Amino acid sequence: MFGKILLAQLRHKWRINALVFLTLSAVITLYVYIFNTNSYSNRSMQLIMKNMGLNQLIIPAEQDALDTYLCTGRQMEFPETTTTLLARHADLLSRYYLSVLQQRTQIDGQTLFITGIRPVARADETSEKGNPVPPVANGTARLGAAAAEILAVGTGGLFTLDDRSFKVSAVLPPQGTPDDYRIYLNLEDAQELLDKPGLINAIHSFECLHVGDTLEEIHRYQRELLARVAPDLKQINIANIARGRYLARTTTSKYLFYLLLMVAALSALVVIITGCQEVLERRYETGILLARGAGYPFLIGLYLTKTLLLATAATLVGFIAGGQLSVAVTAPFLVTHTQALALPWQALPRIWVWVCAVALLAELVPIMQLVRMDPCAILVEE
Repeated sequence: MFGKILLAQLRHKWRINALVFLTLSAVITLYVYIFNTNSYSNRSMQLIMKNMGLNQLIIPAEQDALDTYLCTGRQMEFPETTTTLLARHADLLSRYYLSVLQQRTQIDGQTLFITGIRPVARADETSEKGNPVPPVANGTARLGAAAAEILAVGTGGLFTLDDRSFKVSAVLPPQGTPDDYRIYLNLEDAQELLDKPGLINAIHSFECLHVGDTLEEIHRYQRELLARVAPDLKQINIANIARGRYLARTTTSKYLFYLLLMVAALSALVVIITGCQEVLERRYETGILLARGAGYPFLIGLYLTKTLLLATAATLVGFIAGGQLSVAVTAPFLVTHTQALALPWQALPRIWVWVCAVALLAELVPIMQLVRMDPCAILVEE
């Protein structure tokens, strides 16, 4: 009986039901489109910020950071195994570790920085979320723009350091920073060249910002963790890169949150308006059902079940339409090294629950109008 009446109501008021379905589908399509493009745009901006450079310097606690920045002879050395130790602690917010050994040198009266590097991966790193600094092969060098000019050598060329020949694997574009004067070598080559086997004097890493509400809370939490793991080390955050990545994450998150509120309000408004209209148009049917013994729980169940069916169908159609639209429109121009755009199937259950909850809550307004009706007054013959 319940199912027959429900189907009859769906057929009899198919125009109103179709309007609700199409409106909800359009709203959900818009939300899913922005939800998916927002997620990948967020990831794209974070990758762009990550490729600007590592945002954390880890050095001995007693080391003056200025000596590290200026690459003076007062830098302290410590075992390169320290980087591996840090990489084993997945609870640390830092990752993409880079062991660094650096020393000034004079070539043709110009100051250059011999810099040995070796990336050290954490166990949870993937090829998609790899270290932004690629390794340098043994016997090769990667040159900053100014270093290449001073050495008068380009990609594929050879130069000599202390009677040892190195082949240039790449010349980096100008950065406008002291890094333009660096000669990047494999860490083992630099340790041998500088006679410091197994030693480094700095660790660069990337602090991932996913714990805490503010940037200061994130830095404080990381310092506390690092103090427990390696109390003889301290961290120095490169604020502009860290702040840029933090703002990229929070901006897109807040944008999506307020969009969700607007979509929820619009969906609720559609359900309320159409629901109230349907209650008025079905007042004689409501009076007859009540007179024949059907209680308010039965009538309320009809409205809620129909709303739930429409919300479920609209969610599925809107999800597929919005997801496919985001892939078709965004994929050609979104600059990212992340995975290819695809439908966010993992978000479908969450979106369905959200749509159904909003629709059912909005349906309470027409239901309140329904229960206030007087069946005797409805059936009075005019």
